[in-house]
Amino acid sequence: MIITGHINYFNVLACGLYKYNNTNPHGLNLSETFDSIMEWIKDRGLVDTIPWDPNDSSINSPKCYCRDIYKCETTGEFLLVLWKSDSDSAGTLYGAREDDLPGRGEVVAYTNNYKGSKVVWGRPCYYWILPDKNLILSIKFDHSVCDSEMMQDWVVRCINNRVKHPGKTKEITQGGFVRIYFPERAGDAPTRFSYRFDTKLCSLNTSSAEMTDLAAKVTHIIRRETVQLKTDPDDRAAWVKVFDSVPYLKAKPKAKVRQIEVRAEVKPTAQELKTIIEKFARENRGHGEWDNIGFETEAGNTVWVDRYRLRASINIDQKDQKVFTAEALHARLATKRTELLAEVTRANNASASVFEKAVGA
Repeated sequence: MIITGHINYFNVLACGLYKYNNTNPHGLNLSETFDSIMEWIKDRGLVDTIPWDPNDSSINSPKCYCRDIYKCETTGEFLLVLWKSDSDSAGTLYGAREDDLPGRGEVVAYTNNYKGSKVVWGRPCYYWILPDKNLILSIKFDHSVCDSEMMQDWVVRCINNRVKHPGKTKEITQGGFVRIYFPERAGDAPTRFSYRFDTKLCSLNTSSAEMTDLAAKVTHIIRRETVQLKTDPDDRAAWVKVFDSVPYLKAKPKAKVRQIEVRAEVKPTAQELKTIIEKFARENRGHGEWDNIGFETEAGNTVWVDRYRLRASINIDQKDQKVFTAEALHARLATKRTELLAEVTRANNASASVFEKAVGA
């Protein structure tokens, strides 16, 4: 069966060890980061690949494990398959065995009467890491999810909490921050570094004809937001409280939230549009999800920010695989590497208008 993978592009803004207020990294670049994580992962079962205490209720991140990781020795690229623990009912859940080593074993589809080995119920997240391009691509299928913030958090916590750092010393400050430093040389005080890993969703270049044209046509900005009806104490924003007193807007009985749309007249520049798009475009916004930002044009049309994120798609034969292995998915992506990376070139050259097209089966 042929299935479609939807691809989002992320620029890596920072990756490595940084001094305070310094933008020059001192080791642990993108390649070194994932080499180190591969070394830590290689002999661990799935349940042992979460880089924080899974029982720590103070950590708000979803539980995240490593299902598989592959490195292409020819190109130096990595394909990372994370496993996001999930219990909601949106889509099919899969179970990966707790003691499976990276890339080993089969997954099972969720059933109410499952009685097999202990599994972690969840969904895969696929990430293609290209160190030579300073890019990360997320690939979303119907059976998978994307969560770039979770992925960044997982990588940072791997480096800070789990990965060993030969030739370096790690310490935890009283405030809970991890500091890494090289052993001091004679007469030198040790210099402490913090690990940083930051990415940004790629969007249409502001110098493109379409972006400039859109700025000329925009008349209003639209913001949709889901807000709490009541909080204790009531710390809602002042503009939200206004709706409590507007006639005919009484909420449904027992409703806890309200969907609000604010429409304001604006005349933005192309640069202001880019800033809004980069801040509010999301890789994983669900179809029909209320919370969003859009631009209304002179023609009365609404253009939502997600339209302007850099994206592409690729068709893959799923065969009998419920979840792709890292090596198999990388092999398929590699056959379309030139076409997929051409999307980035077109964005940088500001020569494309809408970055979404199938790369082919």
